[in-house]
Amino acid sequence: MRDRASKLLHNISFRLFLVCFIFVLSSEVIVSALSYRYIKNEISSSQTERAKQLLLKEQQYMDLYIALVQNTIALLSSSSATWHDGIDSAQAGVEGVYRTHSDILTDAYLIRENLSILGGNTVTKVLNDPMPSREELYRAAYSNAYGSIAVSNPYQSFYSGWTVTFTKALKFAGERMVIAVDLNLTALQERMDQISRGSNLRLAILDDQGRLILEPAAGGPLRAKDHRLLLGDRDGTELIYNKDDVFQARMDGAPVTVMRGFIPRTKWIVLALSDSTALAHSLERLESFFFVVLAVGLLLSVVTAAFVARMIRTPVYYLIRKMSLVKQGDLNVTIPKLRNDEFGELTDTFNAMLERIRTLLEHVNVSERKKKEMEIQVLQSQINPHFLYNALGSISNVVDVGRYEEVDDLIGALIAILEYGITDFSDSVSLEQELRNVRDYLHIQSIRYDRAFELVEEIDPEALAHPVLRMALQPIVENSVFHGYSGGRLAGVIRIAAASKDGQLVIDVSDEGVGMTPDKAATLLLPGREGEPAVRRKRIGLYNIHQRIRLNYGEDCGLAVWSEEGKGTRITLRFPDLRASERNTLAV
Repeated sequence: MRDRASKLLHNISFRLFLVCFIFVLSSEVIVSALSYRYIKNEISSSQTERAKQLLLKEQQYMDLYIALVQNTIALLSSSSATWHDGIDSAQAGVEGVYRTHSDILTDAYLIRENLSILGGNTVTKVLNDPMPSREELYRAAYSNAYGSIAVSNPYQSFYSGWTVTFTKALKFAGERMVIAVDLNLTALQERMDQISRGSNLRLAILDDQGRLILEPAAGGPLRAKDHRLLLGDRDGTELIYNKDDVFQARMDGAPVTVMRGFIPRTKWIVLALSDSTALAHSLERLESFFFVVLAVGLLLSVVTAAFVARMIRTPVYYLIRKMSLVKQGDLNVTIPKLRNDEFGELTDTFNAMLERIRTLLEHVNVSERKKKEMEIQVLQSQINPHFLYNALGSISNVVDVGRYEEVDDLIGALIAILEYGITDFSDSVSLEQELRNVRDYLHIQSIRYDRAFELVEEIDPEALAHPVLRMALQPIVENSVFHGYSGGRLAGVIRIAAASKDGQLVIDVSDEGVGMTPDKAATLLLPGREGEPAVRRKRIGLYNIHQRIRLNYGEDCGLAVWSEEGKGTRITLRFPDLRASERNTLAV
């Protein structure tokens, strides 16, 4: 089960399906979530803004109402100068003002020093006896700055019911009086209800001590008891001390938006509560709608992802089947081009690649045949009967002259050369093995010709383990002995240097022999030398070594010849620096 799951996860069609599914679904979720949040904020903002507008309208009306009341008192104050008939004239003036503004006032009257009144309405004209409750109103009017209007706390009046009285000091007929008007809070409440009608806004007006001036309409989250505002079981006056003018609260489990306003003329506080229950229900329906949208988006994500995955899977599996035939060895497979998109280009590339592979295989077969022919030639010339005869003759000469101590070394060197050239037929050996074979060869030649052929090695230690072509150096050294030092008649130095340079292993084999002209040196690597006599071809020619290196390592490798008469010859061998390539690969 785990293997099947792992295989499924590594399947490109499934991963493509998964990517498309996640992308489409996540896009749907993000768009839906952002849309929901945007619509929610817009609805909430719209409702809050509407409530603010209603609150502002209420505040403006209250401000206008208070201004009208203050104007009424100012009218009474200014009219007092025309009351020439004394108390009767004052009584008539107050009565006339009351009749004019009875829609906003429950009474207009003058409070005398003995706390009796000159009333404006029918009741207070008759029941005008002194009352101790008027002392506070009288004192408040004269405690204010001269000419200013005092506003009482809300109280229960015997004549006006629950009311607020505006007062102003007045001197008339040599007596200190007070102009007083009682607000018609019932009419004011009805007007406020008309303004907020059709909305879910509930209004309450309180003084700065939290006493209710206008009570909220019934049925809202606020209620009143003994003219005190209640918020559920809590004291509702805590709302006026909140630091924000607009804030959210929960009342009886229902969400409400609370807004607070201020009436500067009286320092009263207006509270407006907007019940958010309807908004919450709307948002719940909106959430349900978006869940449906998400479900549709999920379905669309599956369909879209499956369609995209199928568009990729069908041509990919078709290519895989064709490639399987190539993997089984059928290189004659041809894929018809059925599409003009990227898969069509991939089909053309695959067909071109197969054609290239067939062409390369043809070339490789030809190259392999040439390589085998040259290897046979190398193997045939590795055992030079003349060299073997001379080596055995050298051993015989050493025995004849009594140099028995050198016989073992000669035989050991000969055996090593024979083993190196015959026993192992692999192409690649280390440079150190090639150098060992050269030493054995020169040891035999030095004894054979009784000449000191000095081998000088200038080898980078890291190059000793580098792979090179077998039997690449010994034939070149043999040419130095036979051609450079006149077939052993001259002694001399043979110098071998090796180092890495520009991504290649460069080996120089040089002598200080007779040398040759540059024109002759230029012909050493030409194939025309294969037409020389058979005796000469028995040696491994430079051309053969050059071709073997290029066949094995590419056209950038091979031999280069430099020579000058009387100064010697230098043969340069170039192999790819495989160790540098490995280091670069590991670094990547």
